[in-house]
Amino acid sequence: MSIGDFLHKSTKDKLFKFSLSKGAVFLNKFDQIDHPKFFIVAGLSADKVFTCSVYINSNIPPAIMSKQSILDLQVPLKGSKYRFLDYDSFVCCSTLLPIETEKIRKWIYETKTCEIKGQLDDEDLENITITLIKLGLLSEEEIDLYFSE
Repeated sequence: MSIGDFLHKSTKDKLFKFSLSKGAVFLNKFDQIDHPKFFIVAGLSADKVFTCSVYINSNIPPAIMSKQSILDLQVPLKGSKYRFLDYDSFVCCSTLLPIETEKIRKWIYETKTCEIKGQLDDEDLENITITLIKLGLLSEEEIDLYFSE
């Protein structure tokens, strides 16, 4: 890699990290899932190195319909509010995805398995944040890391 390529990559990395925000929605092909999945950056460390992300599901899986504690962690999203959704969906706050920003950048620019699809509005992002914080899935350290301003 030449000095010019290194500087270009470094600048690109910094721009990506700088532009990443809470509420960003991506579509990625995860290794362990047989189809591309949407995920949302729900929380972001102050230095933008770490994210607390969550999946978007089309439906609530039948296996959890009788488990109220997990059902309470499904936050509805109206498909009519977002161009990237074809129908009403659910944010699965019961499965947290700690993803490093660098990994998202690599998925987008190197492996090309990921692309940004949109941004949640403030109301939906707040509902997800409240669900994640109030229902006790995160430690105090994780709350401080991802959700302090």
